[in-house]
Amino acid sequence: MFTKKDHLKALAKNTVSRLEQDQAIALNPRTRQMVYQDLFLKLEALVLTDEDIREKILSELGQKAEQLGEAGQTESDHYKAAKAVLMAKFGENAVAGLYYQRPVKVVAQEIARFLMTHTQVEEVFPSDEELEKSIVDFLKRFNPDLLH
Repeated sequence: MFTKKDHLKALAKNTVSRLEQDQAIALNPRTRQMVYQDLFLKLEALVLTDEDIREKILSELGQKAEQLGEAGQTESDHYKAAKAVLMAKFGENAVAGLYYQRPVKVVAQEIARFLMTHTQVEEVFPSDEELEKSIVDFLKRFNPDLLH
């Protein structure tokens, strides 16, 4: 599956919805969309998609186009090599086509902090540790392939 920004939007919405269903947070239904959008903007800085990876690699290759031509290798070879190097950096932080720029636990802590301080989140019920654990579990299980 080739992940895109829409998958990050779904991740934001599903994270908030799951926490709300589990009664970990309470939201005003009229401002729920605002929380989804704000979390998406937060995640955009923390998580890359396949689309982001592709754009980043193509941008880097574009800057080095002259050097590539002199080396006698095809763009495809360079793209594959650059992608392999970039993907190796993510290691265990790559989950189902989403590439967390920090460990998943750190991203979960950022999301928990976001929820605790967002003006439209009326209540956060579990302890910080319980909330973070719930978010980590959800992030690791989230699979864009299963979205309708």
